[in-house]
Amino acid sequence: MPVFTPVRAACLLLSLGLSLTATAQTAIYKTVDENGNVVYTDQRPDDNSEPMKLPELSVVSPVDIGDSNAVQNPEQAAPAAQAVAVPTLRLLSPSHEQTFQNTGGVLPVSIAVDGELPPGSQLAYLVDGEVRQTGTSTRVSLEEVFRGEHQVQVQLRAANGRVLAGTEPVTVFMHQTSIRHPN
Repeated sequence: MPVFTPVRAACLLLSLGLSLTATAQTAIYKTVDENGNVVYTDQRPDDNSEPMKLPELSVVSPVDIGDSNAVQNPEQAAPAAQAVAVPTLRLLSPSHEQTFQNTGGVLPVSIAVDGELPPGSQLAYLVDGEVRQTGTSTRVSLEEVFRGEHQVQVQLRAANGRVLAGTEPVTVFMHQTSIRHPN
């Protein structure tokens, strides 16, 4: 069994340190093979090759998790967002498959909000998936909803536009009497 002496330990540490230093300073060469592929290697491809000039590595000192300076003081921390109850929305009017006759393209929409709207939020009134009007009013008249079948829905949106709640879409029919088609 080999004897482990301080001299052998020092030699081992010295050789380990030299091998790590040599690895960190190894030259890197860039070549292009016959197929056009770029190849990086630590072996000199020919006598005329020059090593690449690589930028220095960025070194970031680690932060001790227990370091009190690395953690923000509670007084400096942003106040925790208080949980806000999101209200539910119910579409009161129009009802599913309701038909509107001779409204001049105006569609009245009315909703019920069970709870309070979160600060900064708005109601978005959609026709066929397109926002037609926004605001905080629970009763609106949407204009230019022309004849035909349409999908109506209302969404509660946060200030950043994220949908918080919404009604199920309902189908409505807009009919407009004309001279050619009086019925």
